[in-house]
Amino acid sequence: MSSTTTTHVAQSWESNFPLTPTLCLQCNRGVEETVEHLVLECSKYEQERECLMDVVHEQCGENKWNARCVEEDSGMRYLVGLDEECNMTVVDAMKDFLVYAWNKRQGG
Repeated sequence: MSSTTTTHVAQSWESNFPLTPTLCLQCNRGVEETVEHLVLECSKYEQERECLMDVVHEQCGENKWNARCVEEDSGMRYLVGLDEECNMTVVDAMKDFLVYAWNKRQGG
């Protein structure tokens, strides 16, 4: 990747996800926009999250997922495949969620 392309990608990323914490403008709840907020809480992505959670509950069970949610990482390690008990079905569902959320964020 050329330095020009790298710079463009970095600028594009930073314009959509600033490095300094900002308030979520998607749900207007007055909370900091973090990855955890986007994936687990933001009301704008509720429908997309329901699809993700259907897969999560099917793969690990609702009770086990609820127990993960109180862990320090709020279950994020499981969702991104860093937990040894996670499988590719969950990782693929997480990827789908992020694509849908990104498209919705971009107005698509």
